[in-house]
Amino acid sequence: MTKLQTMRPYLIGAAGACAVLALGLSQQVHAVAAAFVSVTNTSANPVPISSVDERVTRPFGTRTFPNVRAYSSFTVPADKRLVITSVSGFNNGNGSLSDIEVSVAAGGVGVAQRFPFGAQQSVNALRYLQSESVFLVADPGSTVYFFANDSDFNDSAGVNVDVKGYYTAAN
Repeated sequence: MTKLQTMRPYLIGAAGACAVLALGLSQQVHAVAAAFVSVTNTSANPVPISSVDERVTRPFGTRTFPNVRAYSSFTVPADKRLVITSVSGFNNGNGSLSDIEVSVAAGGVGVAQRFPFGAQQSVNALRYLQSESVFLVADPGSTVYFFANDSDFNDSAGVNVDVKGYYTAAN
């Protein structure tokens, strides 16, 4: 094999790299690429934007205490929607409490999700709500309700429900 035959692949590769570089740096290529991208911002035609950090800038969290005989509730501010992303909690009752129901008005329609309690691990142990995916949106000015569902109406279980999420703009 001659020295030229050995160097031939390297020379072809170098020539190809130079050609690609020359095309990439040419003004005509840049002009064509710029013609494909056009953004015109005017007050009549603004670029749509959305807040991507509402979970950080508008966090929500509260603890509420429903029981078998009385629900608990809170009201969403009139200028905001509430997005509920987490419901956790525990009770220390006799084991007959089955779940917590969270009820919201979404789009003017009542919707609810139930969160079951896990099995009691021992006589003295607390029972915890089982983890589930949550995405409940409550309308502005609406009331969010928490119901403790129990087969024993005389159960005096103490229930703590922690609710987390964030607010979004009402419009």
